Amino acid sequence: RNTKPVVVIVGFGKGLGQAIASRFEKVGYVAVGISRTSPMISADTTIPAEVNKAFAKIEEQFGTPDTVICNTAMLTMGPFLSTPAGVFEQTWRTAVMSTFNVASAVLPRMVRAKRGTLIVTGATASIKGGKNFSAFSSAKFALRGLTQSLAREFQPQGVHVAHVLIDGIVWSEKSRERFPELQEENAISPSGAANLYFTLATQPKSAWSHELDLRPYSENF
Repeated sequence: RNTKPVVVIVGFGKGLGQAIASRFEKVGYVAVGISRTSPMISADTTIPAEVNKAFAKIEEQFGTPDTVICNTAMLTMGPFLSTPAGVFEQTWRTAVMSTFNVASAVLPRMVRAKRGTLIVTGATASIKGGKNFSAFSSAKFALRGLTQSLAREFQPQGVHVAHVLIDGIVWSEKSRERFPELQEENAISPSGAANLYFTLATQPKSAWSHELDLRPYSENF
């Protein structure tokens, strides 16, 4: 049976997800990625049964995860009156329902183990509802509230719950396609962001952070 610590990245992809996996693997972790297209474990995280099946498989193969990172998001931009109800709901489900399903699957395991870290990825939209971001902001606001509530409920049970506020665009192939004028120096370094996630995951119980923000030097805030 695996004796190495385990990190699970939900919403795994190239860029941030891959950088997080690499950072943890450098110090001996087993890194497992979950997404609809992940070569590791494929699952639609908006569906509870698929999430439960994924974590049961991880438990069987590797044991209880030490760290679980929720990166699921659907970046929806556009005028409110042009946003279909279905898109609005799917944006919410991708961020909030996915995290609810993941938390429901992993928190009981972490409570039994009396250890573990659950990290949820937020955005500028978690604290600022910008023009043309009605769907994305409402989802990210809700996600931040969920994460705060989980932190207050489960911290006394020995489980660390943290929220990372990504204020900027993470440099990746996908972001370059979506924002062709983006320059690397004005984007968030995936490896730099991964270091922050690792720091959160390895904080001692006597010095836990709940929320940290992260942005490139050129970002106005």
